[in-house]
Amino acid sequence: MRILSSFRTPLVQFRRNLWAQAAVYSETGDACSVLRVVRRELPELTNDEIVVKMLAAPVNPSDLNQIEGTYPVKGRFSIVEGERVAVGGNEGVGVVTAVGNGVCDFAVGDWVVPRRAGEFGTWCTHTVVGQEQVTKVPLEWRHNVDALTVGSMKVNPSTAYRLLRDYVDLVPGDWVIQNGANSGVGRAVIQMARAIGVRTINVVRDRSPEEYGLLERELRLLGADLVVRDTELSSDTFKTQIRALGAVKLGLNCVGGRMALSMTKHLSAGATLASYGGMSRQPVVMPTSLLLFKDIAARGFWMNRWYEHCGKEERDDMWREILEMAGQGRFVTQPMELAKWSDLPLDEAQALVATAVAWGGAKHAFVFP
Repeated sequence: MRILSSFRTPLVQFRRNLWAQAAVYSETGDACSVLRVVRRELPELTNDEIVVKMLAAPVNPSDLNQIEGTYPVKGRFSIVEGERVAVGGNEGVGVVTAVGNGVCDFAVGDWVVPRRAGEFGTWCTHTVVGQEQVTKVPLEWRHNVDALTVGSMKVNPSTAYRLLRDYVDLVPGDWVIQNGANSGVGRAVIQMARAIGVRTINVVRDRSPEEYGLLERELRLLGADLVVRDTELSSDTFKTQIRALGAVKLGLNCVGGRMALSMTKHLSAGATLASYGGMSRQPVVMPTSLLLFKDIAARGFWMNRWYEHCGKEERDDMWREILEMAGQGRFVTQPMELAKWSDLPLDEAQALVATAVAWGGAKHAFVFP
């Protein structure tokens, strides 16, 4: 992978003066403080490399954690003009614009995604990567699917897909309860559960009546069966309501702390709690009574670990099904603010990146016209 360290020499084999912009950091810390945008000329292409023009790249919490230095997958640093830097971002999709003489599996026009997190930074306009660092997304998989959906399929939708399949044998009519229901994974769980006939109880943080009403309608349009505020989990009204639903076989937790505990108490005997995040940064607490008298199982899921051990066929089947759902209108990605990044003046590109990584409200994604 030569995304920055070899911006030094021209890519003379197929173009003159192709330049790229990238959001880089030389030390870990708050993304708003340590990220800066640089502009460099792309390197000469070697036999086993390809040039990728990025099309879309979302900003995920794990990307910001990686920049902070708190994520298990570290950024890939290289030496650029005497400075050690890494490019931000782990997820995205790009189109191949040139291939080396020894490349057999990719052609100009192919859409590709990083093979795994940490392979190369995706917050850039163009990059040069080894062919072993990317995976092709076949044309037939992305019928009626836009670049942003393809570029954001590897993390949130794939996590939801696995959570609904890997822990409990769910059948139509079963119930799942989840917190963080308005997150990217939560929204995907709602839609994918509906597709297989599984019903969902969706817990969200309390907010003003107007905001809650808007969110409840939004989630119900995606297929949510029941939406509930976290402050209502312990109410007698909700306890009565959930007892009338039937068995709740699976709980999905991305928050931790008190909310996870309150939700877990509503799981049926023999159910599983699968945790895939910890937004509250508080531990998941499991009382002894839930273990002894209800035999609740607690599991953890990390998408990157799954990718490390999965087979190619299993991975491809998952991606194909997710994109097929999207193409048929049965799945939509979470709402994102689009940050349009082309060859901007550096100060404008810097402002664009700073706004996208601030994480003060809506989720952002870079799109590259």
